[in-house]
Amino acid sequence: MSFFPMSFPPLPNRLPVLLMLLTLGLVYLWMGSGVALAQEAVSAIDRDTLQTGDRFTYQVRLTGVEGFDAVVYPDSADFAPDFLIRSRQVERDQRGDTLVYHLVYFGVDGEEVPELHAGLVRGTDTLQLAIPEVPFGYRSRVEDPDADLRPLKPIFPFFRNWWPFLLLGLVLAAIAAWLMYRYRQKLIPEPKPVVKPVARLEPFRNPLDDLRRELDRIQYAYGEPHRLPKQFYTELGDAFRSYFERAYKFPALESTTWEVIQELKSTRADDEIVALASRILQEADLVKFAKYEPNEADCSNVMNIVRSLFNCIAENDRYRIAVLRKKHEEEQKEKVSEDTDYDLG
Repeated sequence: MSFFPMSFPPLPNRLPVLLMLLTLGLVYLWMGSGVALAQEAVSAIDRDTLQTGDRFTYQVRLTGVEGFDAVVYPDSADFAPDFLIRSRQVERDQRGDTLVYHLVYFGVDGEEVPELHAGLVRGTDTLQLAIPEVPFGYRSRVEDPDADLRPLKPIFPFFRNWWPFLLLGLVLAAIAAWLMYRYRQKLIPEPKPVVKPVARLEPFRNPLDDLRRELDRIQYAYGEPHRLPKQFYTELGDAFRSYFERAYKFPALESTTWEVIQELKSTRADDEIVALASRILQEADLVKFAKYEPNEADCSNVMNIVRSLFNCIAENDRYRIAVLRKKHEEEQKEKVSEDTDYDLG
């Protein structure tokens, strides 16, 4: 009696069936791995160490993204505040996309290019593909300021005789008191008329008009801005900081660039305003603190960005300016009402 109740065909007859099953299994495994492991991101930079103000190239390779409808690449809003994008190039081939960023670093204690994300769009779904961080070494431009300093000598006390000065002070105080007494004896007090306060209405100062006048003055004063880049960029940044302080009601002139951008985002400012303002203020910081020297083309390019930011502000902040105007008018009406109550009293 056989231990196997079923009978199998001979090996030559089973070989095509086994080959077909093996082929189907390999195809299934290949398709499954293609879905799970097809997307990959690799990043690198062309420097091992960075200093404040250095320009460097940041390259990202994305593979397996050809099957998606669109790819959303990282922009200036995704990078940390210490990195400024000068340009971005995208190269495509059959195996994937290559992104080449030309960046400027003006941080003071950084250790890595942070992890970024690329959006892979398919229909109404978006897959976030992580781009790994890239570490680097930071080297300061400032040498040790205490290297050549000599130790301070102790301060020796010197004896001073204060009695003559004290006696002279008492004599002068006595003379002043006597003169005051004589003056008050001769002075005949006269009743002072009550001066009624006059209500003075202050007109509303439109911060947008002040910004326009300041930008026109800067453009006229700096015919060749690349010859005085630090003053030119400083006044441009202060002009927009003054506008944000008045229109958005936060201390922009005393805040850092990162704090200004965060305040704009928290007040729900337009995304284009945030992006353009970040570009201008970061370039101004780069010139002021990182000793970056822009050329004539850079100054012309920043003026184009300034015009774009002003036009965007004029278009999107009309309601905000109207609210400020209405609040100012209400305060002036309250002031007139208080002065009228004072006259009646």
